Amino acid sequence: MTRFERNHVRPRRRVVVTGLGAVSSLGNACELWDRLLAGESGIRSADNLDPAVINCTVRGDVDDATVPNRFLDAKTYRNTSRFARMGIEAAGDALIDAGLIDRDTLDATTDLESAGAVIGTCGAGVHDDFIDAWESYKERGVRGVPTHLHVSFPHNLAGYGIQSRFGLGGPSLTLTTACATGAQAIGEAFEEVRDGHAPIMVGGATESTHHPMYAAGFAVMRALVTDSNDNPAAASRPFDATRAGFVLGEGAAMLVLEDLEHALARGAHIYAEVLGFASSNDAYHPIAPLPEGTGAARAIYAALEDAGLASEAVDHVNAHAASTQAGDLAESEAMRRVYGARVAAIPVTSMKGALGHCMGASGALETIAAVRSIAEQIIPPTLNYHTPDEAIGLDVVHGSPRPAEIDIVAKHSFGLGGQNACLILARYDESRES
Repeated sequence: MTRFERNHVRPRRRVVVTGLGAVSSLGNACELWDRLLAGESGIRSADNLDPAVINCTVRGDVDDATVPNRFLDAKTYRNTSRFARMGIEAAGDALIDAGLIDRDTLDATTDLESAGAVIGTCGAGVHDDFIDAWESYKERGVRGVPTHLHVSFPHNLAGYGIQSRFGLGGPSLTLTTACATGAQAIGEAFEEVRDGHAPIMVGGATESTHHPMYAAGFAVMRALVTDSNDNPAAASRPFDATRAGFVLGEGAAMLVLEDLEHALARGAHIYAEVLGFASSNDAYHPIAPLPEGTGAARAIYAALEDAGLASEAVDHVNAHAASTQAGDLAESEAMRRVYGARVAAIPVTSMKGALGHCMGASGALETIAAVRSIAEQIIPPTLNYHTPDEAIGLDVVHGSPRPAEIDIVAKHSFGLGGQNACLILARYDESRES
């Protein structure tokens, strides 16, 4: 395998995670973690998926009634797309958790003008806003088009909503790299802090998938599981020999990434440290992963190199594992290439058994779980793992949470278009060399 050595020309700052925020089918960031440990599922029957029309009627939906609107006035809320609203709520939650916003007054406790954000999404408001506007246009002409259409559905409007609401005037980026989006957004935000461009960055992703067209596009690809409409919680089966396709999910997750010196100076709570990040492309097929896992392995190798670590340092893998036959197997092949003979001894988990595949937001939601695993030294179980697949041959944590000594975690995220991303996360150690 040809490997390219990165050349860092800027001083490297240490980057830590000081805040977590989420909107998910299992609740906010705290509820999400507790319910993952409890083995709960957020996958349910979807009211707007008709079995006479579509062969998969289960989804990991966010219950809008449970999501507070703490940060937007009524008019702004009405004119903000659902994906952006979830992102703003998750970002505000993360900033409160980091102590950068007062929980009661919702005012900033420090000047955030130099802080920035890297926010990802796959579909943005195309399904929720643009499709409905098109139908209205066909019926009523221009009069049927919402005045705020072009400042509601575009991909960068979640980032705008977050940066404008919280006064983040620093680096700004919106990205979409399919199902690798969430992890890559966090990785790009990490690099902004590490390279000295901002003392604080919000990194994460948001996705709204409740429009039936989102599911329809995957149904026609035969990518969705169709054998569990009567038992939604059993539908997503990562790494299991009986896995039969993925389940759509949705939500938002944001992390506050902070320069270590800045965090220490204000007495911030530190969940974990980000040591490395890399991405790659399979350059192979728009849907299918490289069966040998070589593209994914390139991203993992490069992330470890970015972190200055050998593969032997990895104690736990928070996997992508979407519950597809080809994808889960390819990920295991990539892991064998990177971790060698010890691959069967590394505890691995996938959150998609509980949440479904939250598309662009999946890697960000799963990174919250990875960070909490480091902070709490425990690994949540992979739901619905009952029948090991000999071809995969991994130590899949299942049944109940597993206490473990975790210093280094690799977080994998892969997606359509050959997208691969990997984050290397670590337990914070003040003596660790930068």
